[in-house]
Parts: sequence; C-alpha cells; structure tokens
Amino acid sequence: MQAFSGAQRISAAFKKTFTNEKPQIDRIPAYLFTGQCNTQLIGASIREFLLDPKIFVKAQVAAYERYKPDILLMMWDLLTDVEAIGNELKYPEDSLCISTKFALEDKGKLSSLKLPDPTKDGRLPGYLEAVAETKKIIGDAIVSAVIAGPWTIAIGLRDAAELIRDAMKDPDYVHELMQFCTQASIRFAEAIIPLGVGLGYSEAPASCSLISPKMYRKLVFPYHRQIFDHFKAKKVGLGLHICGYVDPILEDMVDTGATNISIDAPTDLAKAVEATRGKAVLIGNLNTNLFFSGSRDQMKQAMINCIDSAPRDSGYILASGCEVPAIAPLEKIDWFQELVDELGQYD
Repeated sequence: MQAFSGAQRISAAFKKTFTNEKPQIDRIPAYLFTGQCNTQLIGASIREFLLDPKIFVKAQVAAYERYKPDILLMMWDLLTDVEAIGNELKYPEDSLCISTKFALEDKGKLSSLKLPDPTKDGRLPGYLEAVAETKKIIGDAIVSAVIAGPWTIAIGLRDAAELIRDAMKDPDYVHELMQFCTQASIRFAEAIIPLGVGLGYSEAPASCSLISPKMYRKLVFPYHRQIFDHFKAKKVGLGLHICGYVDPILEDMVDTGATNISIDAPTDLAKAVEATRGKAVLIGNLNTNLFFSGSRDQMKQAMINCIDSAPRDSGYILASGCEVPAIAPLEKIDWFQELVDELGQYD
C-alpha cells in the first residue's frame, strides 16, 4: 500500500468536509495533544520545557519521532499572553506554571494595559522561535500552533471567579476587557501565520462546564466571531478547541466560522457530527484519562466508539479530547498510534 504523510491525511479530511471529495488515503487521520508529557522523552523538567524554547523544540521533535502523529501540536502553556501583559507567574519544577499575581487584580487598571508585542514581550518570542524551528525539522506532518483565545486571556488577567462576578454585575466592563483580549489574540496569531503552520485557539474556560450557554453567547461568541471573520477575510482558516462539556453551544462554535472544531470527552460526538457536518472538520474526543488509568482494551474500545460515531460524509480527525497528562506512561501513549494503525484503516 502507498505510504501517506500526515499532511496528506489531514488535507484529505479538509477536502472531504468542504468539497465532499472522497479521501484517497490509507487510514483515518489521527494525533494526540501532547505537551508536558513529552518532557519524559528527553529527561527534562516541565519548568525547563516552559522556559527554554530549545528544550521545548527538542521534546516536540522527540515526540514526533516516537509517535508519528499526523499533526504535531505545539502545546506549551496558555499563560504566555497574560505574562507578557503583566501577570507574574510561578514555574514549579514538574507541574504547569501558575499566576501568582494578576494584572487585573484591580479591575480599574484595564485602561493602563498595553497589547503585547509577540516579537518582544515575555515568552511570546520564544514560542515563535520554537514553532519556526520545529517547522524546519518536521516535514511530513502538520505542525500546528495552539494559543489562548480571548476568554482564556481575560480569565487569566482577572481570575475566573472575579471575571464571572463581573459578567453578572458589570457586563460592560467584560466587553471592554474582551475587546482588548481579542486584539491580543489576533496580534499573536498574525505573528504565527507567516511561519506556515496550522493554528488553533484554545478556550478551555469557555465550556459549559464553567459558564452558561447564555454567558458564552453574550460575552464570548461575538469575539470568537470577530477573530474568525478577521482571518477569513485574509483567507486563513483557524481551529477552535473548547474543553469540557459543550453540547449546548456546538452550533455556536460552528457559527464562529472556525474551519475545525475540537471537542473534549464530555461532549457527545454524535451531536458534534450533526453540528459540524459539511461546515467544519471535527476533531476529538478520546478521553485523556485512558492515558493514565486505562487499559489497552479500554482505549481500544473507546477508539472504536469514536470511529463508529465519526461522520461518513464529512472530515473527521481522531484525537484526544484534551492534553495527555504530564505523567502518562509512555507505553500508553504508544498504544494510541498502534491502535490507529489497527483500527483506522480505510477499505
């Protein structure tokens, strides 16, 4: 059988969605959200991974060489923007960085905040450097950047509890903050796009696991639509990932204009198929707990369930619903690709 590259498989998924062209490839496109767990492959700490772009690149390349995903997702962390804007972060040795001081602890400081320059401020230039270097090394798969969306940035600057309180008591303030964060999201994306990689926005706190569908539609959706309209005018397609449960807002996510929609395990894949059919490539939604506590047979059955629920008349990419845990045993990550080769073959 002809050997196909990851890039060819991903291209086929998009062609099937938007042109109804039958895939001329060997198997279902597939990849995992791997980031911090890749440090295990090179003996680095998560702190080193997040603070040294060269170590980040080394870990990502090692992950590609071991797992051969069709998309190599450049998962760093989602606090790069807020750090560049003014948050103070703590970097534990072997866990994700956290904010120790929020730029908007005093909400009145919003007018004094400045949009970050991705080429100069904080770790943003390091991320651009890492993405560009990885793109040079990886030729067979899609290298794809993932950055924070405006709601994620807003929560990062203000803190989740405070921002949700603001949403109920001072929605005009939240709209003002979201407009600022939207411009920051657009500016970072515009710095990444010339690198010739894929790009998606991650908006974990926009899920219905945290906020209501009404709040999403009122305070988040208009800014998602603004971003995707901005890049659609430039003929650039972007993805949208929201963790957690999003059944009530699936159609809204599609209406943002995203070219691909990535969903997490709590979301009903069959409902997502109906919402995205012919409108966006659907990605997801294998439960990441399987990579820590699941057996091979459990992972196999879950993958069979995803493939059986996948659209037959529109593109689908099999992927984890969210990031694989940092402490996931490497052999369990190996299982995924082995099972993709076993279960995902096209006739």
